[in-house]
Amino acid sequence: MATIHDVARLAGVSAVTVSRVLNNSNRVSPATQERVQRAIDELGYVPSVAARSLRSRQTFTLALILPDINNTFWTTVARGVEDAAQGKGYSVFLCNTDETPAKQQSYLDIVISQQVDGVIIAPCDSSADSLEKLRRRKIPVVIVDRDISGWEVDTVRGDSVAGARALVRHLIGLGHQRIAVVTGAANTTTAADRVVGYHLALSEAGIEVDPDLIRFGEFRSGSGEREADALLRLPAPPTAFFAANNTIAVGVIDAVGRHGLRIPHDVALVSFDDLPHATHLFPFLTVASQPVYELGVNAAQLLLSRLAAEDDLPAREVVLPTRLVVRHSCGSRLADPAGSSLSLPVSQGVPETVSIAPRVSPEDAGASRASLQALGMLTGRHAVAVSTPQPDVARLLATLQHQTADRIPYLEMWIDNPALYAHVLGRPAQVDRISGYPFMPEDRVELAVQLGMDAVVCDLSRLGGSHNMATAAGDRIADPPVAPLLDQLNYLERYLRSVNGTGVGVIVHVAGLMGGNAEEAAELARLAQTDRSLAERQMDAVLLRQLRLLRAMLDRFTDELAAVLISDCLSALDGPLLDLDSLEDVYAGRARRLIAPALEHHKLVGIHSPGQLEAIMPLLHAVGFDFVHPVDPACNDLAALRRSWIGKLALAGGFPDDLLMTGPVDAIEAQARKLCFELAAGGGFVPGSAGGICPETPASHVIALAKAVQNYRVDHGRFAP
Repeated sequence: MATIHDVARLAGVSAVTVSRVLNNSNRVSPATQERVQRAIDELGYVPSVAARSLRSRQTFTLALILPDINNTFWTTVARGVEDAAQGKGYSVFLCNTDETPAKQQSYLDIVISQQVDGVIIAPCDSSADSLEKLRRRKIPVVIVDRDISGWEVDTVRGDSVAGARALVRHLIGLGHQRIAVVTGAANTTTAADRVVGYHLALSEAGIEVDPDLIRFGEFRSGSGEREADALLRLPAPPTAFFAANNTIAVGVIDAVGRHGLRIPHDVALVSFDDLPHATHLFPFLTVASQPVYELGVNAAQLLLSRLAAEDDLPAREVVLPTRLVVRHSCGSRLADPAGSSLSLPVSQGVPETVSIAPRVSPEDAGASRASLQALGMLTGRHAVAVSTPQPDVARLLATLQHQTADRIPYLEMWIDNPALYAHVLGRPAQVDRISGYPFMPEDRVELAVQLGMDAVVCDLSRLGGSHNMATAAGDRIADPPVAPLLDQLNYLERYLRSVNGTGVGVIVHVAGLMGGNAEEAAELARLAQTDRSLAERQMDAVLLRQLRLLRAMLDRFTDELAAVLISDCLSALDGPLLDLDSLEDVYAGRARRLIAPALEHHKLVGIHSPGQLEAIMPLLHAVGFDFVHPVDPACNDLAALRRSWIGKLALAGGFPDDLLMTGPVDAIEAQARKLCFELAAGGGFVPGSAGGICPETPASHVIALAKAVQNYRVDHGRFAP
């Protein structure tokens, strides 16, 4: 194997020069760099990671410690961690504990000796004492799928309580009263939380809890089989089973079959976590499905963002939602003649319905947990903190929902004006070295606070490239330069961390289907007129990518996000880019799919669509958008739009760009008062610039606009200076 000295000899330079080339030093001439690179390529030299780690004090390795890599749940989590880590140049050590404390401790010793940069672990129990070795050495740690007591540490998990409650509620709705739960060890929070959700559903339905029907064991098929067999031998056996994970469900299926019973005809079955190809396997499980891959991605993001942070970050808790997926195993389709006879093979797949499991309040979960502790079924655990309310962003959201607030909110979607930052913050804004954007999220939030804005926009539409549209080459759809999901989550999280405690909300902005700017939209509109099939394939490629992004963001950050803003340039100054029938055919249905994740999470969705809006407003309303930006007065009659769409579509923007640019200040203030008086009564209008704050806009003009808007207060339904 070639060494750095071999490279130096072949290139005719010193080893120090080779090292400088490898580290991208600017102290080596281009000719020497080229000579060294040729030698590296000829010898096939690979730099030593160990040597690099000595220089940087990093090994660029992470440890992933999981309980059972035979379970597809954990292999999918591992894939999410690995994909995210590899994208940032990290390698991952995979360790399997078999839920054995001694094996876990052995692996902790190994990863410590390997000097990994951080650890992602699903611990065997809920006590921080078992992870004391990591805490003592201050090794960054993320807990995945579980949480622990006695240590404030980053955690990412699915919503076990909500998912369990939804499954058991569904069984109760089908008429079941004797429902058994088979779960893992009581000292793991995942097992306990799923029993809490089970208990909560029974209590809400007025069904007395029978301790005989609650079985703790292991998250393994053998344990599921043993416990189900014992339950079926009871004098009054259960009529339905809730398996707390997919491998337990497999064991329950085996036990039910040995007792000569059929699922779902004789015994209903639901499970936490999906099985691969579940729609093709008998008995077509009804499940509470978690975003498993995203658990891994988020765990890696938490760890890598902590490693990259210059300052200590507070402990973060990420709770991703579960979804109730109703199939055959619960028996809900037995009343349907078309679904009463189950046989293999399945040629058409299996119908299913999917819905997010409603969250459970901390108070309700705590009361249920206390009841179970009184029964001797659970031990105590650490309470989860409740997020702080944000009164200012609530004012904005109320206005966008056509409600009267205490004052008119103020919002600028984009501020790209270095002079304004310097004037308001008292220092120059810094270029964000991570994203490449000219302003850091932290500076944007500080500026929003100083200007009194009720929300700030996190713009993901340009992250990773100049645009987010796919390009078409013949019949092939090529991907654009889009930032990895990990980078997008990182960037959004920086905004959410920055607004904490400020009262400012975060609106996340992503590119839509027609292009992030007027040129891209016009090009796609022309393509739709000449080759509609290719245009639709191009839009479908963008739709799939953006759906994944929106789902990942909303599943994780839904409680912290104020709203979602989609950019789709549908109109020019003189009207729609496509005729309305074509827009309905190629855009409307896809747009409904695009915003579905936001609507699923009950988030307001806006569309940024410059140009003349009157003709397309009915389509935007039918798609499901809640507000429209920027309603530029240069090509729109604001008063007419307001009259036509009051109570249906809120308007944002509306302040003329030319006046904001040229002034004078007293004219800006007068126009702001006029907008507020004519459009803002009763909610449904949020003033701001029509085109954003560009670098040439005088800082004093922006400040005058902000102050004029905020000087208006609601007084018995009227606005007065």
